[in-house]
Amino acid sequence: MAIDYTALGKRISYFRGIKKLSQETMCDRLKLSREYISYIENGTRKPSIDTLVDIANVLGVSADDLLVDSLNHSSSTADSELHKLLLDCNDLEENILTRTAKELKSILYSFGI
Repeated sequence: MAIDYTALGKRISYFRGIKKLSQETMCDRLKLSREYISYIENGTRKPSIDTLVDIANVLGVSADDLLVDSLNHSSSTADSELHKLLLDCNDLEENILTRTAKELKSILYSFGI
């Protein structure tokens, strides 16, 4: 399957927004031009593998999370509602929700579900 560069660009833009990073800030960290990042986010330029990994590292996500739209087999949970919920949490909220989810999973397991 070919990489869907439009979807990749939208996902990069989405995670950049979640991290509240401007294109300028991200470009400074990556040492790339704002125009180049804009082209990537619009799907009109194809980042190298090295650039894709650098972008993932700056955004604090896995490359799998960025490529989930193009993968036939992904272990990423980036499209799940729970993942999207956790992205919008502060550390305390994330900790509480994670502990709650683990407890609920344990309860379901005890019922044989």
